[in-house]
Amino acid sequence: MARSADHIAQTLEEALMALKHDPSQPVKAHVGDLDVELRVVSKSKTPLGDFMAEGGGWKGESPEEILRILRETGAAGGRSEPPKL
Repeated sequence: MARSADHIAQTLEEALMALKHDPSQPVKAHVGDLDVELRVVSKSKTPLGDFMAEGGGWKGESPEEILRILRETGAAGGRSEPPKL
């Protein structure tokens, strides 16, 4: 079950429990007079180029088409780590 986007945890313990329940989404918390956001930091140190090379060849896209896809993804905010294979 996904948590509400506007839910704000009142303790760090509550925020950590929510983060463990769904580590793909950051958690906001209000602790004392601080507003904080917690998120999981990836342990992956694989550079994007190496990750893409491991995936093998693309299925017919030209280099220009691949660059266009990567630019559009970056412009849309796609800055996350690559998925684990």
